[in-house]
Amino acid sequence: MNDLEVARRAARAGAEALRGYLGRSLTPEFKGVVDPVTAADRAAEAAILAVLSRHRPHDAVLSEEAGARAGAAAGRRWVVDPLDGTVNFVHGVPLCAVSVALEDPAGPLVAVTETVHGPAGETFWAGRAEGAWSAPPDGSRLSVSATADLGRALLSTGFPYDRREAGTAYTDVVAAVLGVAQGVRRSGSACLDLAWVAAGRYDGHWEFGLKPWDVTAGILLVVEAGGRVTDSYGGPPRPEDIVASNGLIHDALLEVIAAYRPHRPPPAPTPPGR
Repeated sequence: MNDLEVARRAARAGAEALRGYLGRSLTPEFKGVVDPVTAADRAAEAAILAVLSRHRPHDAVLSEEAGARAGAAAGRRWVVDPLDGTVNFVHGVPLCAVSVALEDPAGPLVAVTETVHGPAGETFWAGRAEGAWSAPPDGSRLSVSATADLGRALLSTGFPYDRREAGTAYTDVVAAVLGVAQGVRRSGSACLDLAWVAAGRYDGHWEFGLKPWDVTAGILLVVEAGGRVTDSYGGPPRPEDIVASNGLIHDALLEVIAAYRPHRPPPAPTPPGR
C-alpha cells in the first residue's frame, strides 16, 4: 500500500469516528483559555494512529492531542490533526475536517483533508508532483482560481486562540484586507480553508499563529493545485505565518498585510567550518 492510500485510510478512519459523535452532547475540556478538546477529538486521533501504526509502524508521528512519537524511518513524519474545527463540531456547525499528511526533509509528500459532515464527507488529497484531487465527484483534479484582481478576491483567515492577549493586531489586519478585497471569510478550520483555496473556492488565505498539523496537508494541496504558499515576507511558509493563494493575487495580498505581519525569526547560525 502506497503512502497516499495509507493517508486516505487514516483520514477516513478519523472522519468515521467523528461521525459517530454527530448530534451528541459533548463536554469539552480546555487546553488554554478558549482551545477545546473533546472525546470526539481523542476518538478520531486513536482511529488515525491505529491505521498509521498498522501500516507505517516505523514512521514518526506528530499529532495535535497525542504529541510526538519518534520513528526509526529516517526523515519521515506523519502530521495529524484529528479534528480541525472543534468549536464548530461542538456547536453543530458543519465546517470541520480531519487532516493527515506525510512529510520528508523536502516538505509535504502526501496530504489528505476529509470533511466530517455528510454521509461520506468530501475528501481532498494530493501527492508531491502528482497534482491535487477531490471526491465526490470521484477523481476531480483541483485547480486554484483565476482571479487576478485582489479587489475581486474572496479570502479566508482565522483568529488565533490567544486573541484575548493579542489586542487589536488581528482585527486591524482583517480591516485592512476588507478594505481592498471583495470579502473575507472565517470558517474556523484552517485545514478546510486551505483545501478550499486549492479547489478554487477561495482565492487566498492568510493566518498567523498556527501549528504544523493545521497547515502541512493544506500547503501541499495548494501547491499541487497550482497555487503559491509563502510566509508573509514571501519566504518559505511557516505554521505560525502562512499566506496561500492562487498565485495571481499573492504579491498584492502580501503588500496589504505587510504592516501587520509577525516578527520573522533570524536564520539559524551556520555551524563553524561551513
